Order: sequence, then C-alpha cells, then structure tokens
Amino acid sequence: MIMNFLIRLLHLFRRPIDGDPNVWLERPWRKDPTWRDAHCGSCRVLYRFNNGFEVLAVENTKKNGDFDRVLEWFEKSCGRIGADLIFLEVNNPKLWHKLCSLGFEGTQKRLVKKYTIACKR
Repeated sequence: MIMNFLIRLLHLFRRPIDGDPNVWLERPWRKDPTWRDAHCGSCRVLYRFNNGFEVLAVENTKKNGDFDRVLEWFEKSCGRIGADLIFLEVNNPKLWHKLCSLGFEGTQKRLVKKYTIACKR
C-alpha cells in the first residue's frame, strides 16, 4: 500500500514518454531499473518480469478501454511464453472485482492468473 502511494507521488515528477500515446510505450523506471514504466493511452503501468509479469501499480485516468488494451498486451505476452500474470497489492475494490471476474485468484497482496504456452496450428 505504501509503495502504491509512493508511485503515485513520484508520478508527479516524471517526464512523459515520447511517442504515440495510443501504442505500448515503455522504459526502465528511473528509481529501480529492474522495473519497467509503461503506458498505453491514458493507462500507466509499473511492472517487471520475475518468473512472470508482476504488476505493481496501474493508473488509469479515463474510462476508454486503455486498461483493457494493457491487459490484452500482458495476456498475449504471458500466453506466448507460458508465464503468470501477477498483480501485487490490489487495494482498489473495482480493480479487485474486475480481475477476479477475469479469472485471477489469490489475496489482496497477490492476485495471479496462470497461462500456458499458446500453440499455433
């Protein structure tokens, strides 16, 4: 919970990522290069890959489908390599219910959805 507050506070002092805001853009996070700072449209995500994609914080400023595009990007990436998608510290009740309805399981501290490698025919 404290980490989410810290990320929101540090967001005020970071410069935007250059490029088209409607595509997936990312860069290493300035405070810790093991984390990635990414955004797609109005949705910003702080994540890393550590035996699966671990999402620490999500900020979505508008209801326009950008969060769904971010989830789609993670789902495709997880399906390609068979990794888990993990949300850490889900304190937002709306996000909690949305993720649980999409098949995530776990606790408030760690919600996980397991993926297997997608086979192409």
